[in-house]
Amino acid sequence: MIAKSKKIKASFIAIVTVVLFFALSWYYVTLIDNALKAQTFLYLSEVGTRGAALVESKVDNELENMETTARLIEAHGDYDQNAMLKLITLQATKGHYKRMGIALPDGTSLTTDGLSVNVAERDYFKEAINGKATVSDTINDYTDNEPINVYAVPIFKENQVVGLVLASVNTEDLKKYLEVESFTGQGYSYIVKANGDAVVTSTHANSPGDFENILELLKKADLRDGDTFETIAVNMAAGKSGSFTSFYGGMERHTIYKPLAINDWYMMTVVPTQVVSTQTQQISWYSFSLIVAALLAMTLLFVIILIFQYRSKRRLERVAYVDEVTGGNNWQKFKQEATEILESKNCNQCALLTFDIDRFRFINEEYGHEKGDQVLRLVVGILEKRMAKQETYARVSGDHFAILCVCDDQDKITRRIKEFIQILNDRRETIGIKEKLSCHFGIYIIEDKTGNLEKIREKANMARIAAKTAENQRWFFYSDAFRKKIGEEKEIIDQMEDALENQEFEMYLQPKYNLHTNRYCGCEALVRWRNPHKGLISPGEFIPIFEQTGFIKKLDMFMLEEVCRILKRWETDGYPEISISVNLSRKNLKQSDFVERVLNITNQYRIKRSNLEIELTESSIFENVDRMIEIGEAFRLYGFKMAMDDFGSGYSSINLLGNLPLDVIKMDQGFFNSHLKREQNLIVVESVIKMIKKLGMTVVAEGIETEAEVDLLRSLGCDIIQGYYFGKPMTVFEFEEQIF
Repeated sequence: MIAKSKKIKASFIAIVTVVLFFALSWYYVTLIDNALKAQTFLYLSEVGTRGAALVESKVDNELENMETTARLIEAHGDYDQNAMLKLITLQATKGHYKRMGIALPDGTSLTTDGLSVNVAERDYFKEAINGKATVSDTINDYTDNEPINVYAVPIFKENQVVGLVLASVNTEDLKKYLEVESFTGQGYSYIVKANGDAVVTSTHANSPGDFENILELLKKADLRDGDTFETIAVNMAAGKSGSFTSFYGGMERHTIYKPLAINDWYMMTVVPTQVVSTQTQQISWYSFSLIVAALLAMTLLFVIILIFQYRSKRRLERVAYVDEVTGGNNWQKFKQEATEILESKNCNQCALLTFDIDRFRFINEEYGHEKGDQVLRLVVGILEKRMAKQETYARVSGDHFAILCVCDDQDKITRRIKEFIQILNDRRETIGIKEKLSCHFGIYIIEDKTGNLEKIREKANMARIAAKTAENQRWFFYSDAFRKKIGEEKEIIDQMEDALENQEFEMYLQPKYNLHTNRYCGCEALVRWRNPHKGLISPGEFIPIFEQTGFIKKLDMFMLEEVCRILKRWETDGYPEISISVNLSRKNLKQSDFVERVLNITNQYRIKRSNLEIELTESSIFENVDRMIEIGEAFRLYGFKMAMDDFGSGYSSINLLGNLPLDVIKMDQGFFNSHLKREQNLIVVESVIKMIKKLGMTVVAEGIETEAEVDLLRSLGCDIIQGYYFGKPMTVFEFEEQIF
């Protein structure tokens, strides 16, 4: 009986132990299931956050590009709708937009593909016309009724909105921003408005497909866990996040919803619960299989969880921080690492460098985009190997890169730049690029390490643009002097239109002397700016800026009219007949109505056309020879003289001279300044003069200042002298006093 009692007791204990063991095991599995669900929602939340950041970053980048375009239009200063449209045509061609356009305050819009519509009733127009850059909700295109989203950025003139830059993209293009793999490709995302209306749906196999309103869809669903339908609606209306589990369309799903910093949009990130259930079953199987070795089972389970978390984290980090083309750092990763470096106690003096690859568009067009991507990967490979401990890099966008590096002195930076370009060109042939690669660098020595990185990059970019616009300069350091120069250039740009209207520009004349007749035979018209506050401003200070902004075209027409006015007055007053040459910028050559505008002005004054000499610089002529020949032949046909200015300054192609429709060649002063004392230079000048005269053209020597130079050029057969020896640039009154 005692033995039986002990057996019963042992059996009871065994049964209780087994039951307790299974109960504890079941409890354990339940805990794991709940923990995995919590982890799932946490991971979903992280994916949603990264996805939201990616969408917001993409939209912000687009708006930033659009705002840069708007600032370019404002700097250009021509607010005619067609003129503004021309400025964005190139961007529309090479961009990924469906089309771009310019809208006026009344809603009238012209697009780069020739459409003319009125968008005044569009919500994005109403918001942007009040001065706020915006992106529209999904709307239907006027032309094909396809869903699109429109970026709209205001254009300002003296703090007033005078128009909008518009760019429309297919809503389908936004879907690629949502293609962030999660849960081995089973998860997906879509974007809705706060009221539930669909903005961007998902084509994923697990998604419900296209729908009009997610809240209407959820009304019919079975919400099994998390937020209720009422809570979801209230949260979305209030801009709050949340999560829920729902069953519809024959599938149960976990969902995280988060507001975007775009309109009232929400991102919903979803994963089928079946994915999680499968993982739970696997974990349960491992748990029960290894019940006899509980410690080992728990250890293995924790290892699996840790690996899962690690892989999830790495996958999320790759989406958020890795550049999709090169596999290197993107701008988000750069900002994170740069901030850590600048905030560290061991951080020394640092500099931010930005650079781009010259003629990268040519590489894409000549070799294909895949080869262009190889060049980008080559750049990243070089940068990765050359970054020190307290340094980092990133591909910002396109062929634009940024580097944060230690800066002990400027010479070290320039040496590193030279070494980088050298290595880049040593390796370019390994990927099949024959042409030499070059870059332009902008460098900003960081003064305030707590400053905004975007502002710091903006300064480095300004220096990079300065390097690109300067001659023979591959890098440029941002400095106080540069900042002052930018301010002065802005001041000139702000004042130039008023200066022209207020007649602050004056025409000066420099005499030309004929060595055969020993008489003054003409003059060159030169512009001066008499500013009421600064006095006389040299052309060297404002002409390059006018060239850059395109204002030079207006100034050229002003000078042409002044020349015609003087020629007509001299004819009326009975002065001896002489010619005036006037310089016209290369910017005019690109205008289809250039010849017509010149004729309109000269016909207005009825001048003798042979007395007007049109000068084009050597560089502008050889920049587009075919266009120059077309224009030159037209002007000569109408009776004007054509002259090449600055001949010999560096661009000449002797074999083309015989084909150019020219009457006058003005030899650059570089031929003569202290060079004629050497026999070799003398031979060159004599040969050039003879060649030009044999071509039937008149030779003018510029920059002549001494009697010895005049006598020598007379002996060499030069026709006309222009320079300080016979007269400096002077006012019209002074010219008339001296010459007539």
